[in-house]
Amino acid sequence: MKLFRFFIFNSIVFTFLLGCKNESKVYLIPADSLHQANRRLLEVAMEDGFPPPVASRVYVYPHAGAYLALAPFSTDGAKNLILKLHGLEKFSFPDTSKVNAELASLLVFYKVSKKVVFSEHYMLSAIDSLVTQSKSAGIDPIILASTQTYSDSIASQMIKWLMKDNYIETRTMERFTSVKEPGFWQETPPDYQQALEPHWSKIRPIMIDSAGIYKAEILPPFSRDKNSPFFLMAKKVFDESKNPTPEKEEIAWFWDDNPNTSDHRGHAVAVIHKISPPGHWLNIISQIAKKEKYTFAKSSQIYTITAIAMFDGIISTWHQKYKSNLVRPITYIHDNIDPNWSPLIQTPPFPEYTSGHSVISASAATILSHLIGENYAFVDSTSMLYGAKSRNFTDFHAAAWEVSLSRYYGGIHYYNGVEEGNKQGKWVGNYILNKLNIN
Repeated sequence: MKLFRFFIFNSIVFTFLLGCKNESKVYLIPADSLHQANRRLLEVAMEDGFPPPVASRVYVYPHAGAYLALAPFSTDGAKNLILKLHGLEKFSFPDTSKVNAELASLLVFYKVSKKVVFSEHYMLSAIDSLVTQSKSAGIDPIILASTQTYSDSIASQMIKWLMKDNYIETRTMERFTSVKEPGFWQETPPDYQQALEPHWSKIRPIMIDSAGIYKAEILPPFSRDKNSPFFLMAKKVFDESKNPTPEKEEIAWFWDDNPNTSDHRGHAVAVIHKISPPGHWLNIISQIAKKEKYTFAKSSQIYTITAIAMFDGIISTWHQKYKSNLVRPITYIHDNIDPNWSPLIQTPPFPEYTSGHSVISASAATILSHLIGENYAFVDSTSMLYGAKSRNFTDFHAAAWEVSLSRYYGGIHYYNGVEEGNKQGKWVGNYILNKLNIN
């Protein structure tokens, strides 16, 4: 059984504005159309069951394509971004005369999306709907044709670029074999799945210079000694789980964001699809952009830079995860403290250090603090889709730190792992901001 259809595929809304000297109609597409495109992509990613690393790839290329399509029409630094993206230095723009910028941006978004998802038909239907509604709304056929040609060129270049990020090559690399020795990661209950995306650090980063550019703090050496720092690190997780509060449990479930949680009922296993960690933050952007009535271009910029930071952040944390290959709390606690212990939320199938959700969230929070505001208070209702309450935050970094605590409260990470993950995410976000030199 799948649980995924939380978003509604809304039709795209167009408006006309009269007022040109020749009294011709000006074809305008509101920012809501971009937010609807983002929601469609989030839903398709849930339906297709993409894990967090792959989901970050699914999100970043369509948004980057949509933003770059706007570059010749904007002054916010989109053209400068091209020069900073690894492997995209020779990007070129075709003739922009008689091109509707926002329509082109949306077409590129869907055309690139079609390449990175399994359920291509949703994107094809979106493209058909865009064109059909544009015609029905009375767009000049010459503008529509020019826009389609322009979007084809941008999308084609984006697809050629993403096809060279080493993703296809990693699909056929050697399977990761867990080490059956103390201290190293092992498959965890209830499903004992094999390690997820062990070669993700070989994916080409978009802006950071290498997967291993961030140097994480070294953890205490593995030990079973009850007085050792390592034992106490694990005991801290165990003790925390024995003193739950409704608030801490709510936090753990609110940020669970496990795209593929298994629900065991006797011999039956149901797979529950939820939004992924990077998808959660893109949905936060959508909520804020709608509330603040950001323009199409500003919304696209925020989506894109944040998606890039999260994509590179995952590459960075996945490098560290498989480099340290650290045992998860559930394995250590079962072997050394309590064989019957269970974490509040399900442990994902990959090594512990550093916390991926912490890295993703802190990198996103760093970008959003810069682009939206350091002290921007907001309400996040994303997890209301799963029956949770909305949560209020004083700023983005407060939300990101709550994410880190959620993994500790949930029993799937050591405190050290979430603390260092938060630092790592901030580092990645600041690295990207410095490289872009965004005012």
